[in-house]
Amino acid sequence: MLLLVASRPDAASMGQREALLRVPGWTEHGRLGDAPVLRRDDLALVTIPDLHLYRDGIDREAQIALGEAPEAVVFLSKHRSESGTPSLTVHPIGNLGSADLGGRPRTLVPADPHRMTDTLRAIRREAAGTGYAVTFEATHHGPHLETPAFFIEAGSTETEWSDPRAAEILMRALLSVRPRDGPVAVGVGGGHYTPRLTDLALRRDVALAHLVPGYDLPQLDDEMLDQIIARSRGASLVYFHRKAIEKPVLRDLERRFEARGLRAVREDDLDPLPGSQSY
Repeated sequence: MLLLVASRPDAASMGQREALLRVPGWTEHGRLGDAPVLRRDDLALVTIPDLHLYRDGIDREAQIALGEAPEAVVFLSKHRSESGTPSLTVHPIGNLGSADLGGRPRTLVPADPHRMTDTLRAIRREAAGTGYAVTFEATHHGPHLETPAFFIEAGSTETEWSDPRAAEILMRALLSVRPRDGPVAVGVGGGHYTPRLTDLALRRDVALAHLVPGYDLPQLDDEMLDQIIARSRGASLVYFHRKAIEKPVLRDLERRFEARGLRAVREDDLDPLPGSQSY
């Protein structure tokens, strides 16, 4: 079961929920709090009255309500940025440092690399020609879960939050995803929007797990490296945005990741993604 979480205080989240419910076949299966749980095939949709960033343990709540543990959790959300760029984003969850927006300090949520990466690719296909930028974001914010999870977001202003076209793009993409197999990599370096890692996912046959931005490199002590690897399920590779990392720092990180069993790769080491010209 894939658990989808909509948040009532989040306008974009509720617009995405409405887009989902325009697809026929949803039926009510129990309740979570004061709201019904809706099921369709292997999907379960819950609607919570509070902001999802702070709803730790929603995976356990859903398991109790449904009698079934979710395989993964996807949060439907808005995205906010100072640039105001119309954007559709995907990102893993957790805090490499402080917990300023939910979750726990220095605690990551398990990533869902294949589903998350294929969702990014599906959004790029669906958004072609719309003017929306499609990108990964680095790992950040809450809530805290023990189940693999990620956010999909529409932004960056109220205009996009209420745009039914953005909601339709995200939900069509989400419903179309059938995660493919392939190698899994941790991504390291670059800015918050990780453009190099986004390009890699769209061109190469690799699934990205946790994405560590350059500003969080000082957080990468041995304890955090171990946690990144443990919560990037299936990861055997690490990809560095080399031009964005100082050489001494890069060499040290390469050594420490490789000591933990992750091989550092460049783009040319990875097979082309079948059909990548369509992105």
